[in-house]
Amino acid sequence: MNPSQASVIITTTDGNALTELCGISMLDRLLRILQRLGVGEAAIVTTDVRLIAEHLAKRSWARSEIGVTICASCESPPAARTLVIAAAYHDSRLLGALLEQTRTTVLVDSAPPSAMQSLLEPAAHDQLGYFCGAAMVEAEWLTRAADLQDLFDRLGATAGRGEVALLDVDRQPAYVVALRRIIRPLWFPTPKPEQVGRAERLILDSAQNGTLDLPAKLHGPIETWIIARLCRTAITPMRITLFTAAVSVVVTLLFASGQLVAGTLLALAVGILDGLDGKQARVKVETTQLGKREHVLDYVLELSWWMALAFHFTASAQVQNAYAFLALLAGSDVVDRLAKKQAKHVTGRNLDDVAPIDRFVRLIGGRRNIYIWIFATGLVLGAPDKAFIALCCWGALTAAVHSCRTLRLSRHLRGARSKGAAH
Repeated sequence: MNPSQASVIITTTDGNALTELCGISMLDRLLRILQRLGVGEAAIVTTDVRLIAEHLAKRSWARSEIGVTICASCESPPAARTLVIAAAYHDSRLLGALLEQTRTTVLVDSAPPSAMQSLLEPAAHDQLGYFCGAAMVEAEWLTRAADLQDLFDRLGATAGRGEVALLDVDRQPAYVVALRRIIRPLWFPTPKPEQVGRAERLILDSAQNGTLDLPAKLHGPIETWIIARLCRTAITPMRITLFTAAVSVVVTLLFASGQLVAGTLLALAVGILDGLDGKQARVKVETTQLGKREHVLDYVLELSWWMALAFHFTASAQVQNAYAFLALLAGSDVVDRLAKKQAKHVTGRNLDDVAPIDRFVRLIGGRRNIYIWIFATGLVLGAPDKAFIALCCWGALTAAVHSCRTLRLSRHLRGARSKGAAH
């Protein structure tokens, strides 16, 4: 269902929508999410028209493409379908699922996890679970309700009698392919001042990638600590990306000139910096199409590191056929990417997260962080040339393992399909 075919109303009172979490208000976050779901217009019904207007008058590129109308009551003729949202925190997956509904549907949560319990109002709970303050409603519901609070009261009362559809948070898909982990869709009402810290920790945790390599597991808590502070600034994910790219270029120059210790120290720092832009984008809902292609820049800059090392070891005559090892590494990376792409096509999941063996390979397999750790170890042992050869061979071994796993998964799926067809 096209989101543009449904109108959107956000309801808020007492300025609760202006509570800030991780550097942006609840209302701003909702608008950013709706924009990324393809919603072009939203109405904000509030008793604090002036306060909300002043808040939204502050320009924000992250919500600049969604038009906003602020009013004290919902007076315009209702659309055939309207998404009504109480100003609260709602995972984009939940709002996206509601936008796809073609009949009146109420968002409920039958079994919120313990980490969320302290943020939820006990009064909002009944035998169906917690009402999450969001619903897709047909026009007749809006015309019959005296106001939006009455609308939610009516929906709650009829939900128990089975007169409207329910969308249960606890039954929504939790696996996020892009993050390689299970993340239960998150929602909660505006937190009280003493609850803000807990709410922010939930948001920060939901921005963490899963199935990490060994160095990234160490980087994760450091990245989160930095983002918890960086999110309160005006620094955008793109600025972080450009800064990280600039540091990566310096690493290339240092490696090419033979300053291996300085280059390696900076490369280790890049391992942390590289995780910040994505986390900042997810935490503050500042994702862009360009940002999703950032991995291309990462790949080019990473390749420049190994080219610089091959140049240095050739110029210094420390490694015979250094460029042949470079070709082995680059070729193995291409094979590895193709194997992962095929595995994702076959399973619908990233190869790194299909089975325990794949998660183990991800932990120690050939990747930039692992390569730099191998090289740093070689430097400490006084054998950087051997470390360069080792990391190239490690990349080839990783590609071979991933290729074998992809072949096995493909055969298994074909076998399962053949058995299904036979029956």
